Amino acid sequence: MAVLWHLRDRAPDAEHDARIVLRLIEVPAEARYHLSLVPAADALRNAPASRNGSVKDAHILALAWTFDADIWSHDRDFAGTGWPSWSSANLAAALSTEAGASAAQP
Repeated sequence: MAVLWHLRDRAPDAEHDARIVLRLIEVPAEARYHLSLVPAADALRNAPASRNGSVKDAHILALAWTFDADIWSHDRDFAGTGWPSWSSANLAAALSTEAGASAAQP
């Protein structure tokens, strides 16, 4: 309990801020997510990039489909699934290019 009081002294708004962040988190519809697991596993199993047949990351691909979100990973298994995935270097380069283009616009 002493740790909590110590943290409250250092960041008095942390609890309030955490509650706001938690309200922003969206939980996927369970049925939609579960319906995506088998097709995600199939996509990974047949992806040409790794050719190892691993389906251990099917949950990540299923969540990406559920939220219509890109994947940030260095795992090559996502390449060839038809879903966008970004390594840190590629993401940084894309964001840098986008930021430069935005700065150049009046």
